Amino acid sequence: MSVKVDVLEGFGRQAAVRKKWLKMWDQLGERILHLPKWMQDIVLEDVHAAVRSRVATMEMIQNAKTRS
Repeated sequence: MSVKVDVLEGFGRQAAVRKKWLKMWDQLGERILHLPKWMQDIVLEDVHAAVRSRVATMEMIQNAKTRS
């Protein structure tokens, strides 16, 4: 799934990203809610681990670029 992000700055950019983020999670949440409870737990655990890992990786890249 590709998400297009417009080139905005400051508050405008944050608002646009937040809107896309909330829409994406709303759509995903609808699909997850149709699963049995035990599957929901597994999917949410997987998503949490994946997002946490990706954010940590991006923060490491950002910090490495800042120090260079």
